[in-house]
Amino acid sequence: MKKIFDRLQVILLATVILCLALSCVLIPDRQLSEKENRSLTQLPAFSVEKLFSGEYTSQLGVYIADQFVMRDSFVKEKAYFELLQNKSENNGVIYTKDALITRPSNDVSRLTDNLDCIDEFAKDNSLSVTVAPLPRLADVFDEYLPKSYPEKLDFSVWQQFYKETDNRNFAVVDLYKQLCNSNEYYKTDHHYTTHGAFLVYKALGDKLGYTPMDKNCFNIKCVAEDFEGTSMRTSGFYDFEKDKIHLYRYSGDDNYTVVADSNDIQLYDFSKLETTDKYAVFLGGNHARVDITKKNENREKLLIIRDSYADSLVPFLAIHFDITLIDLRYYTDSVAKLAKDNNISKVLVLESIEELVTAKNLSYLRMK
Repeated sequence: MKKIFDRLQVILLATVILCLALSCVLIPDRQLSEKENRSLTQLPAFSVEKLFSGEYTSQLGVYIADQFVMRDSFVKEKAYFELLQNKSENNGVIYTKDALITRPSNDVSRLTDNLDCIDEFAKDNSLSVTVAPLPRLADVFDEYLPKSYPEKLDFSVWQQFYKETDNRNFAVVDLYKQLCNSNEYYKTDHHYTTHGAFLVYKALGDKLGYTPMDKNCFNIKCVAEDFEGTSMRTSGFYDFEKDKIHLYRYSGDDNYTVVADSNDIQLYDFSKLETTDKYAVFLGGNHARVDITKKNENREKLLIIRDSYADSLVPFLAIHFDITLIDLRYYTDSVAKLAKDNNISKVLVLESIEELVTAKNLSYLRMK
């Protein structure tokens, strides 16, 4: 009887393996994982040279992992299995009952050089530059973190930033306390909420020279109740409570001329609300350069050196300025020349503190 049972187990296992193998062959490869919001690896090109170097088998392993049948289900099961093993983290995301918190980098080795780049850019081009670093999820939701988490190490990044920004040619707007006290960040994503963007808009008024509009001047509308942010998609904790996205609309916010990388767009791309990446409702997602102007008006120009946090802030700043946004992850031309050619006098560097301490692309500011 035991032999029969053992044989049945072998047959069942072989059948499962055969079915999985056949499914990998018969089911067409996916180009994109909507759940993870990323492109999936495609079948690598074969060559004898790549085979003997080990490159081909390495690429093939990544391809099989990406195209594995029912991948999303296995990613989710793996994430929750980690929790059953008393592990609070998966793929660099810490699970808490209140938020999915991306573990930050605390390597400040690039901070001095990045601040030097901004400092030289401001001095060499006689520009009024304001730097406004944004806290990370681990900073904002520190009360939710496990007791063993090294919070002091996170704050040491900010201490180093404050120390390094003394006697510079740029101004600093300290958003740390206000955003950390407000908790206005998404629970499944690394960005602040639209109300968090509104708080930043108010905080920047003095340094940038405008009077912020009151909150009651906006028509606040929820446009998504099922936002699955980057932290959720990266971690596989797909059963976590989803976020809501709100827009702060005002009269005339659809009358700007908005050009992204030579293409006409709008401040809001409502088609993105039908996709996984719902945060891209703001400006339609990432672009190298975006120009926002108001028709038939001659307004002061503001250059924003930004990451994706700026996307939900821009509709507020567009009330007061014509804006050019530059994302140095994609824009590699001379920023100094751009500022000169467009008669820009004010510059805002709005990035996560994570980007300021790790990014290499701020060196483009040295380009003449």
